[in-house]
Amino acid sequence: MNVIYVGFYYPDGMIEELLKLNSVVDFPGYTFQGALLSGLDEYYPDMKVISSAYMSAYPKNKKVCFKRQYFSHKGDGKKKDVFTGLLNLPVIKEISKFLRIRKELRKSIVKGDENVVICYETHTPFLLAIASLRKKLSKTCLIVPDLPDFMTGRKTWWYLWAKKIDKKFIDFAMKSFDCFALFSPHMKERLRIDYKPWVQLEGIYKESANIGEVEKETFKTILYTGNLGERTGIRDLLDAFQMIKSPDYRLWIRGNGEEMKQEILRRQKEDKRIVYYEPMSKEDVLKLQRRASVLVNPIRPSELQTRYFFPSKTMEYLASGTPTIMYKLDCLPEDYYQHVYFVEEESAKSLRDKLVEICEKDNSKLGAFGQSAREFILNDKNPVKQAGKIYELLSSI
Repeated sequence: MNVIYVGFYYPDGMIEELLKLNSVVDFPGYTFQGALLSGLDEYYPDMKVISSAYMSAYPKNKKVCFKRQYFSHKGDGKKKDVFTGLLNLPVIKEISKFLRIRKELRKSIVKGDENVVICYETHTPFLLAIASLRKKLSKTCLIVPDLPDFMTGRKTWWYLWAKKIDKKFIDFAMKSFDCFALFSPHMKERLRIDYKPWVQLEGIYKESANIGEVEKETFKTILYTGNLGERTGIRDLLDAFQMIKSPDYRLWIRGNGEEMKQEILRRQKEDKRIVYYEPMSKEDVLKLQRRASVLVNPIRPSELQTRYFFPSKTMEYLASGTPTIMYKLDCLPEDYYQHVYFVEEESAKSLRDKLVEICEKDNSKLGAFGQSAREFILNDKNPVKQAGKIYELLSSI
């Protein structure tokens, strides 16, 4: 069997280069794919990766031409994977990706063998490249982490028009796929996958650092890490916390983005129990999570996007061993229910009540609850278990 993976995976050193070039970098996507590939390697040890890279276009990114290069996603020195390179100009870069991915994919097809392609993300150049070679492929699987509808906030008329055309290309190309791995079962409502087989692959957790023992804070400490957009529920969290008058409580926030940052800093000035942390290393974030009393995700179920994506921070939260408080989101699989404390109603008051209820529990009970959640993630959501869902799905076709 000849298994080929097509996706966004940065070769060694490219992340550092892109950051120096002032480009965006898809850290969550890179982390997920790294974990996924390590799991797939257990089932397909000879799998080849054909990669492009998610980056800003020129002139935000100061580099135009990215050359083709070989690399190893395993890090074993056997450089049989290919980064196709691209011409990084607006619009042209999408055509460049399509042509280069298609060329490399065509070269990688082995005549007379069972050629299987696993593709990451509903990215038009990837989908069209695979669709154009469908007759030469035995099986195809598409992993859908996000819906195209929710992958941008821009609303200009020309951009919406371009997205409408792009959606037609995506719908056409998706007919070429045999099966799907969806981050939320509700994605089926917006994807034209007919009655084709699919599995839910809400994420993968791979332990990336040995944090060791971390001492808990003496104060009842509530921590949020993640995006600082308004729709993530940060304002609710701030309101809920400031309804708690006890001096024994603390609210820590470490987030990315500017939308709510000034509001957080304003509240920090009027309430010294609130602490905003500037950007820090991943390892330091994980240590913060271990030190806190509880972790919170305040996004409400009524936010439309919560039905169609799985918040990656949920796995990270549970794996920390610190109890997690959140709303019961539509995307959350039932096997998570016993490992999370749920907020009953969508309001700042209800969130406040749940924060206090859990923080006032005995430390030994909180520790046991958090440790159970951690074992659940490490045992049931590790790379081999999650990648095995794709392996079984492809084997069943």
